[in-house]
Amino acid sequence: MDQAKILVVSDVHGRLPALRWILKNETADAMFFLGDGLFDLDGAVNLLRDPLPYPVYRVRGNCDIGFPDPAEGLAPIAGVLFFYTHGHLYYVKSDYGELADAAQARGADVALFGHTHHRGLLNADVPGVPTLFNPGSLRDSGCYGVITVEDGKCSYDWKWVET
Repeated sequence: MDQAKILVVSDVHGRLPALRWILKNETADAMFFLGDGLFDLDGAVNLLRDPLPYPVYRVRGNCDIGFPDPAEGLAPIAGVLFFYTHGHLYYVKSDYGELADAAQARGADVALFGHTHHRGLLNADVPGVPTLFNPGSLRDSGCYGVITVEDGKCSYDWKWVET
């Protein structure tokens, strides 16, 4: 697959109807779930009639107490290597340097993170430096990310749940 549509969701914090809306209304080739809402994710998936038709790469956030999911991961999709984490272990509320260094050390092209509840895109046009993408908070603003990969290049966007 040299092209893909990827959903990126973070910081649901109990806003189950918004997450269910995304799962019902969006098509995708993959989803990254960046934590603080694994209970919500499990609940939303269990309410579906059919299993999701795409893989969900998930990590635990600082509020996902008791979940055995990893704190970070790597996933190659359509020629792009994604490093994904919630972000709290990299202190993203004060600086993005540790996150960028961790992504670069793993050879990642893109680092996905949440935790700050603010959407953002950094380094997207800096050659040789991982792009940092935050989808924002589904709880606070109903915001989630959409990444389109085509021929190894990513385009980034945000969408809002329609309620």
